[in-house]
Order: sequence, then C-alpha cells, then structure tokens
Amino acid sequence: MTTPAHNLIQSIYEAINRRDVNAAMEWIDDQCIYEDLNFSQPFKGKEAVKQLLEESCQGIPDELKFVIDDITTGDPLAVGILWHVELDGIPFPNGRGVSFYRCSEVTGKLVLARDL
Repeated sequence: MTTPAHNLIQSIYEAINRRDVNAAMEWIDDQCIYEDLNFSQPFKGKEAVKQLLEESCQGIPDELKFVIDDITTGDPLAVGILWHVELDGIPFPNGRGVSFYRCSEVTGKLVLARDL
C-alpha cells in the first residue's frame, strides 16, 4: 500500500520547512516533472528537482514556513492544495499559492508538481 498523496505532500512540506531536502527527496520519483510558473521551463527528473529544492532552501530564512491552508484527500494519487508563506508566524504579503500534485501509480512517489 502506498502512502496517500495528501500524506506524501504534507511530508514533503514538513521536510522543506525543516530545510531537509534529502528527506523530501525520498518522496520524489526519478521521473518527476516539477512545473513552477515562476520559471520559464519545468524541472525534469529527480536531480533537477533536488537542485531546485536545494537552491530554494538556501535562499530563504529558517523562519520562513510554507503553511498548507487546504488540501484535497479524495484521490489517493492526486492532491490539490492552497498554501501561504509565513515569516516568524506572520503571513507574508503576496505569499499565497495553489499547487497540484500527482503520484506515480507504480512507485507511489511524486511524479508531477505544478505550482501556480
């Protein structure tokens, strides 16, 4: 039995909030495609996603946290979330987003991410 998508995504967010990229990468499929619309091209493959997460974690203070506001739970392989960013517990101006995630039917790991 694979981990339900909503639990997997919560685990990734918790790892990123600890700046533990290696823990987050345990949940990322080798074939993952990560589309962040702040970038012109998607990040393709586990190593590209790892580099994105490492660079992102290096560029933000430890006090900055991603907070999940709402998360879907009805599909074991797909999840949508509403989130915001806080700095020292204070919501960051314009720090809100919507993300969609899909997990592999084969590995149960994250295979597609899209941040809006």
